Amino acid sequence: MATFLTTERMNPALRARVERAASHRTRARHHAARAGIKGTFASDKRLGRARLLTLLTAAAVVLLAIAMYVQDRRAVEAERRALLALLDERRAGFPAGYEGFVEATDRWIGEAASDGDPSEVVDPSLRAPGALDALLSRPAVYVRAPRAELRDARGIEDAARGSDKDAFLLCLLKPPPSPSERDLLTKVRGVYFGGTKVDEETANVRRLAEARLGLAVLGPVFEGSVRAARDVAAVKRHRKELDQSPIELAKKAAGAEVLIIVAESPAESTTSASSARVSLVDLAAKKVLLRVGRRVDEQGLSPMGVLHREQIEGCGLAFAVRRSVEE
Repeated sequence: MATFLTTERMNPALRARVERAASHRTRARHHAARAGIKGTFASDKRLGRARLLTLLTAAAVVLLAIAMYVQDRRAVEAERRALLALLDERRAGFPAGYEGFVEATDRWIGEAASDGDPSEVVDPSLRAPGALDALLSRPAVYVRAPRAELRDARGIEDAARGSDKDAFLLCLLKPPPSPSERDLLTKVRGVYFGGTKVDEETANVRRLAEARLGLAVLGPVFEGSVRAARDVAAVKRHRKELDQSPIELAKKAAGAEVLIIVAESPAESTTSASSARVSLVDLAAKKVLLRVGRRVDEQGLSPMGVLHREQIEGCGLAFAVRRSVEE
């Protein structure tokens, strides 16, 4: 140990004695060395305590981390079990065979929107008095979209979301007395087709989108994502998605016995009219009962008709479809 009592010119032995006299640590190291002991007891004890404290601290941190991990895993498992139980509870109220509903409807819709001009179909059973109304009073599901959007599952998914209850559906179920613009306008005027009135008028018919959205959270893909969730936040996000899905409406839609499809084709030129292929499918019997193609006649010549042109043209198309059964 350096001290101001020594200099470089001093005898080394003298300098060592002076340093031992000035420092107890130096004396301790000197006596330990003479006794054949490396280091000092005091320094070893302090070093051992420091190492022990470090080890204890590390062990505490590891144990705390393990405890937090175990607690987190238990919380995730508890949330997961609760959500899986809720899934089973929601599935229990659905009709038998609901798992194949989307696949079956996609197949019928793809066929209805296929290229070409297939022959028209009017099942003889529909020609009996009141038979069409009886068919349309059964639980049904509805979609209307351009043909180009209905040819594959991805397109159907997007098209179904944009397909609402409209004037065609209303007039198909509850037709006007004639196809005159006055009667068509009287039928659709004042009807808000996104509101309660039209939904009540067509209560037995559900939108295809309701079925697809509700069934998506009950299927194996959604369940797989729940089982793969790694934290509580992820499981809670899935729970929120389930809570926000139209389960009750999907339950009604999945129990549909009739599928109503309107596949529209745009006008080929400014001088030609658009057209639509309308299909009625008996889902229970797995049979097309009606498939007709009709031109969408231009309507809305009066000032009031211009304001409601889209609605009265849809209503006129429905009237023409009903008439095709009677021809």
